[in-house]
Amino acid sequence: MRPRLVSLIRPLALAAALGGALCAQAAEPAPPAAPVVQPTLPPLADEIVLDSDPIVTVLIGGRLVRLEVSGDAFGPPVINPGLAEELMLVPEYRRGWRFGSASVDGRAAQSFIDFGAGPVPVTLTWADRDVSMRADGIIGPHHLPHQRVTIRLSPDPAEGETVQQFPLKRSGGSNARLGTEVTVGKQRLMLVFVTERSENLITAPTANFIATHQDGGFEPGSDGVAVMNFGVERPTRMMRISAPIMLGDIVIDRFAVRVEDYGDPRRVGEIGENDPRFDRQQIIVSRRKGRGKPDLLTRIGRDQIAHCSALTYDRAAGIIELRCGVAPD
Repeated sequence: MRPRLVSLIRPLALAAALGGALCAQAAEPAPPAAPVVQPTLPPLADEIVLDSDPIVTVLIGGRLVRLEVSGDAFGPPVINPGLAEELMLVPEYRRGWRFGSASVDGRAAQSFIDFGAGPVPVTLTWADRDVSMRADGIIGPHHLPHQRVTIRLSPDPAEGETVQQFPLKRSGGSNARLGTEVTVGKQRLMLVFVTERSENLITAPTANFIATHQDGGFEPGSDGVAVMNFGVERPTRMMRISAPIMLGDIVIDRFAVRVEDYGDPRRVGEIGENDPRFDRQQIIVSRRKGRGKPDLLTRIGRDQIAHCSALTYDRAAGIIELRCGVAPD
C-alpha cells in the first residue's frame, strides 16, 4: 500500500471509531427524573389541639399553608398578599374591612382548601398589606371542620382547676364568629375569645350600653392603642364597671374602649378619685337610664382568662369549655 493512502486511511478509521463511541453514548437512556413529591396532610381528626399561638397547616393550591386561628376572625379566611400572588389568584370581586373611620380595601377569589379530608371550596380574601405576621393568613374557628378545637393557653393545668361550660353561639350566619352570650340589661351580649389580644375590647356604642347598665366610667390616664387586623391602630381608653359582668366564675369588669369607632362614648363618664361606686363596701343604686344602640360584641382578651389552661370549642356538644384555676383577686 502506498504511504499516502495509509496516511489517509488512519485518520478516517479514527474518526469512525470516535463517531461510533459518540453514537453509543447518545443511545444510552437518560437517568429518570426525580419524582415530584406532593405535600400531604395527616387524616382529619375529630379533635385538634393547638398551642397558645394557634396555627393550623392546610393545603391550598397544592401548597402547605399556615393559618393563624383567631376567635376574632369572621367571614372567609384572609391570606397575605404574597401568598395570593404565589397561588396566582385572580380577583373575582372586591372585599373590604372597616375599623371605625379606618378602612382597608381588598379582593376575593374562589379556591380549594384541604384540612386532611380532601379539598373543599373556599373563598379566600386578601388586601395589599399582610394580615398576619406569624403565618400566611388568618382563619376563624368557625371554618375548622374538627368537632372539637382546643387551644392550650398554658403548657400545664392550673392548680385547683375546674371546668366551666357555656352555650356555643354564633354572632351571625355560617361565617360568623363563635362565642357565648351573657345577659346585660334586657339584651344578650356576645363574648368572643381573642387570645392574641391582651385586653377586653369593645366599641364606643357597646361601652355606652355596658356603662348604662353596669355603672361604668373611664379610668384617668388610661389612653391606649388597639392594634387591629392589617396593623390598623385605633385609640382606646380603659373603662371599669362597678357591677361586674359574670361569665360563670369569671369576673369581667374592665374593657379597652375604641373611643372613636362607631359613635361617641359620651355616656361612660369618668371615674373620680375615691369613687364610691368602686368601693366594695358600698352599695350604689344606679339611676342611669338604658339608652344607646350597641353592637353587642365584646372581645375577651387573654388577661381576662390568664388563670385558664385551655379553651375548647365543642361543636358536637354545642358548648365552649374553659379549664381554669382560681381567679386572682
